[in-house]
Amino acid sequence: MSKRRFIASSSEYEPPMSSDFEHDLEASLRLLSLLENPSTSPPTHEPLQPQKTQIELARMLSAKSIISTTSSFAAEQAKANEEASRTRTFRKIGAGACGAVFAADGESLSYKIGKTGISDDDAALWTDFYMHGCIMTALRKFKADTEIPNVHIYIDHDNKEWWEKHQELEKAASSVCNLPARVLVTERILPLPAPIREKLIDQFCKENLRASALADTANKDCLVRIYLGSMKGRATSFFSLRNFKLHLNQMIDIGLDFEMLAVSIGQTLAIIHWEAKADARDVEFVLGSSATVIDGKQTQDIQEDDSIGKINKPAENFVRRETRLFVLDFNQVRRITMDDDGVACAVEAFFLNDPYYPRPCERSKVQEELWNSFVRSYLDTADIILRDQKENRVLPRRFISGVIEHIVGKKRMVLAAE
Repeated sequence: MSKRRFIASSSEYEPPMSSDFEHDLEASLRLLSLLENPSTSPPTHEPLQPQKTQIELARMLSAKSIISTTSSFAAEQAKANEEASRTRTFRKIGAGACGAVFAADGESLSYKIGKTGISDDDAALWTDFYMHGCIMTALRKFKADTEIPNVHIYIDHDNKEWWEKHQELEKAASSVCNLPARVLVTERILPLPAPIREKLIDQFCKENLRASALADTANKDCLVRIYLGSMKGRATSFFSLRNFKLHLNQMIDIGLDFEMLAVSIGQTLAIIHWEAKADARDVEFVLGSSATVIDGKQTQDIQEDDSIGKINKPAENFVRRETRLFVLDFNQVRRITMDDDGVACAVEAFFLNDPYYPRPCERSKVQEELWNSFVRSYLDTADIILRDQKENRVLPRRFISGVIEHIVGKKRMVLAAE
């Protein structure tokens, strides 16, 4: 789906409304009017003009930018990719609530392993696998701007044969996880390349920490979380590029095209809600990279399990990588019903997530316009999905109204307490 159609003036957008939604919206606007106080409103955020290094960082972080890198990571990946030997060296590249994540050099594959062996906690990996597949199908049906990694296989904890064939992985994971355990194999989101990492450190790391940040090998596993709903980015005494949090105020400072990110995320959230019929609970939106395809090279096969077959992948160029916006982590996602209960679940999930989404009712012009771009993208996409379901087209609007009313309610409570 094209991004351009979403970036239009609000006067050009005339969404279909039911009388119920019009009543809800009027109620929201009445509540908003109670908060308006022009005399105390801060001035519109007017950032300084980005410097040359900031402009270059913004360009590199822009989705679909191609970056050539001679980093050790790229060299190691390229070398492992070319070696005929099937011996693989696995290392831990991340961890979450339900598992630790491992990868092998030379492969764009990620292995998420349940931490607790055969306990019920590992059932989250099955949810991750199942909902990942549902959401991947939905996003690709509507040609979403946001990338989603391929989901390959789910291995249950009692699959001893699979573990016998993956002794290198077992050796790497044994000190972290109780094995045998469940495993989810997906396409790996590659870290952002060295030129971006160096500029992130130069821009956002305190000067006295920069040398150690550059030397820290853990910072090679760099993904950037997009926090469009937060203006609280600042330098701290602890710095890590693993899941680096890039806040809206920092995007403004470097001149990143945050509106296009809001449009893509709004589109993606609408597809998850109304095509996949899921609440998007605790999903993440990150900037990462993917290897470019080497022209003329034959497709490579990775033998994973005789009962499953081969995972095919093209020959990859790890030196030339492309920056992409990805959505990931689906282990807490829940199904929603096409009614007011489903809307309520979606609203709840919106606020349980990290602040990836823009927020309504903010006072700066930048935040207001960003919210409007997000909403237009979300509602336009929902209208396409629900074009043949007239009775359900009001639901996305009730979701937006629910988000507004939640924010307004919190602001009213704060005002009442003052």
